[in-house]
Amino acid sequence: MKVLIDTNVVLDVLINNAVFFSNFKKIFDFAEQRKIIGFITASAVTDIFYIAQIKLGKKTIKEAIKNGR
Repeated sequence: MKVLIDTNVVLDVLINNAVFFSNFKKIFDFAEQRKIIGFITASAVTDIFYIAQIKLGKKTIKEAIKNGR
């Protein structure tokens, strides 16, 4: 099954938003287990990077991208 993952879902997992983290992390776990194929839009990539670097810092985000997390 192919799933389009919303920008806010990615951000909540990335910044560990406690309210939604456990539910949204399941989506990424399913993708990792190849139960689903997850997609994000091209514009979401820059939005996620921009917002996440404000919350977590540019160095942290670059390391997460480098490590695939």
